[in-house]
Amino acid sequence: MKQTLTLFACVAVCCAMIASCKNAKTTEPTQEEIQQQKQALADSILTEIDALAEQFYDASSNSFRVKTMELSDAEKLVKPDYLLDPAIASTFVTKNQKVNALGIYVTDRGVRKLYEMPCEEVDEVIAKLAAEVNFPVDLDFAMGYGPVSEKIKKIYELFKEQGSLSFFWQYYNAIYVEYDYLLAKNPELFFSKITDEQLQAYHTMLVSRMKAIEKLAQYDEEMAQLWEWRNKSRVNNSDEERDYYFTSLELMKQFVVANSDKSIARRNALLQ
Repeated sequence: MKQTLTLFACVAVCCAMIASCKNAKTTEPTQEEIQQQKQALADSILTEIDALAEQFYDASSNSFRVKTMELSDAEKLVKPDYLLDPAIASTFVTKNQKVNALGIYVTDRGVRKLYEMPCEEVDEVIAKLAAEVNFPVDLDFAMGYGPVSEKIKKIYELFKEQGSLSFFWQYYNAIYVEYDYLLAKNPELFFSKITDEQLQAYHTMLVSRMKAIEKLAQYDEEMAQLWEWRNKSRVNNSDEERDYYFTSLELMKQFVVANSDKSIARRNALLQ
């Protein structure tokens, strides 16, 4: 609660500063002022997400990440045939496609490790895409083990230094979309690996991510496009419906099974 109040206070101060500027000037804010406002808002949102990561993810050794799950020997025998094929990486030509594909391949790599599948080919694709979009993060760090909040902060700061925060949010959006896709493809297996507490952690992080994209959309055209894409491709009808299904594993599993085609189509739309 203290962290949330601190976040609200930060945003309130930011809003007050913006209002003060408007009252003191009759001219439109300069590009520098807009950038400062955008940066202050982005930093305050990251503070909230970081606090949530520490509270819900790092507090548990079994946080909601596919690569930390364990499969039985029998489960490992049934290899997934629904992961993104590394061979099609050369068909992605725009930066948006490549950033989205990068998030998907990184997530899928966790599944490959889970099933003890070879990773050499996907590692080459990930490295190639990262170089092509000037991805500022060391891939061993991004894909390795360690505290989630530490990873989020470091990756965020590197994108910030590069001046490409919109791609930070796009990259993480692709990861979350791929998580939903994986659940839709194999709900019986993956829901058996998740606890109610982990489901709530995932929900909280999901809501924070969506709030970040929505708020930043008012300052950034690329974020506005990402927000518009989210609204057009959403699987549920409203935030209220989404929150309802996240109240229990059984409800969420029923929803995922009933809407699997939508989740699969949304993931594939990322690469269009």
